[in-house]
This record gives sequence, structure tokens and C-alpha cells, in this order.
Amino acid sequence: MEIVSVKNLDFELFGNKILKNINFSIFENEMILLIGANGAGKSTLLRVLSGFHLPRNYTKFDVLGSRAPQDQFKGLAYLGNKWERNISFCGASPYMADIRAGDMMKIWQDENIERRDELVQVLGINLDWKMHRVSDGQRKRVQIMLALLKPFKLLVIDEFLNELDIVVRDRFFTYLKKECKLRNGSIIYATHIFDNLDKWINNVFYISNGKLSSKQSIAEFNKCGNLFESVKEIIIKDYDKNNEDGVKINPLQYGPQFGYGSGRCCSIFVDK
Repeated sequence: MEIVSVKNLDFELFGNKILKNINFSIFENEMILLIGANGAGKSTLLRVLSGFHLPRNYTKFDVLGSRAPQDQFKGLAYLGNKWERNISFCGASPYMADIRAGDMMKIWQDENIERRDELVQVLGINLDWKMHRVSDGQRKRVQIMLALLKPFKLLVIDEFLNELDIVVRDRFFTYLKKECKLRNGSIIYATHIFDNLDKWINNVFYISNGKLSSKQSIAEFNKCGNLFESVKEIIIKDYDKNNEDGVKINPLQYGPQFGYGSGRCCSIFVDK
């Protein structure tokens, strides 16, 4: 069953066309790796897909049954790096405040006790952690748990897992694979870390200078049997080109109106 369908999508920021005639579909039980060089358009595409950027030019934009990008997509969870939900505890981000990890989930825990306990186990979280004292990797674990306390139909991950240690990453990927199989969910994941992903991913998208390639199976894309080398080979071709037509945007120009904030990272789940 198709859960995402996008046709003829263009997207511009500050007069720069970042996404160019994007066409793709995502079906149930797909685990998709999105690859591309820095500045190729990966994060922008994922933010458009998640509703943080609102495109004006497209002929079809259907995500989880919602047919307009300004809608909130019920069942979509997003884990990304440049945006943080604008909530505060005593004037500070809850992810950096003097607050217990367990206290941050009280709003959901009564209806998701089993799911919470499983995520705590998978992610190795201590509910007594004080958020202002933990490491960045531990803080990321708490954010992941909060984003996934309710089951997802589509999970969008934008380089959010880089600070997880290898044991937690492996357990988390196993958990996600089980979740997708159990609930017919799908995942699209942009990253530059590829260890063991060939055992988890089933399809690959490649984006270059704002243009998205056709979907390939992991077997077709990774013919050499080494995912890192397969990705490196295709991205080297980008670097060998003249990058004069590449998109370059000053990140300091980004503001909350574009789905960015002053914080370091974001985890959200849209339920209504």
C-alpha cells in the first residue's frame, strides 16, 4: 500500500531552487536509505516531507492520506537535527534543564507503559537521568523515546542517530525493523554512517544537486557488497563535477519560519 506519493515537487529558499522536479513514492514496510553529498538536498527533502517546509510548486503531495503539505500528517514521527520544539521548563529547553528523563514523558506514559518500558530497555535509558547532566548521546536517546512513544506509520530520520554508540544503534535498528513489520510502517533515513545498514535497509534514494534518482533496491545499489564503498563511489562523482550549480545556503539565515529554531535537535510525533 502506498503511503507517500509526491509528484513534480520544486522547492526554493532565498531564491535558490533546492529541490527540482522531485517524484517518489513510499510503500508500507519500506526501509529507505537517502544518500547524497553535503548540500545535495537531503535535509530539505525530509523537512518538506515532514511538514516543516511548505512547498508551493507540486502536482501531488500525498502523505499518510493528507493531500496538502500544510496539513499535519497523523502517524508521522520525525527525528532531525536543526529544529527544536518551542517548549520550555523555567525558561530552558527541557532537553537541557534540571528535569528527570522520566518526568518528561508523564503526559503519555499512562497509555503507553509497555511501549515506554521497551524503548527504555532498547535505548538503555535511566529514567532518573537529569537532562542537564547527561551526554549528548544520552540526551538523544531520551528524545528518540519521546518521539516514538506512540506508534508511527512513517518515521523520518535526518542524521539523528550519529551520536548513539554502536550497541544502542544496533539494538535500535533491530527494534525499528520489528516495528515496521508489526505495524506495516516505513522509514526514510538520511545518514553518512553506514555500518550494518545493508542488513536493515531494503531500498535506496540518491539525491544530487536537488534531483532525486529513481529508487533502487539495496541489492541493486550495493553490488560490490560494501555499502560504504558503494556510497563513496557515487558521491565522489558529485565532488568531481564542477559545483558552480550547487546550492549553497548560509545556515545562519535559517529561522523558525522554515522549521528551524535556536535549539540543536528535534524529536516530534504528530498524532492529531
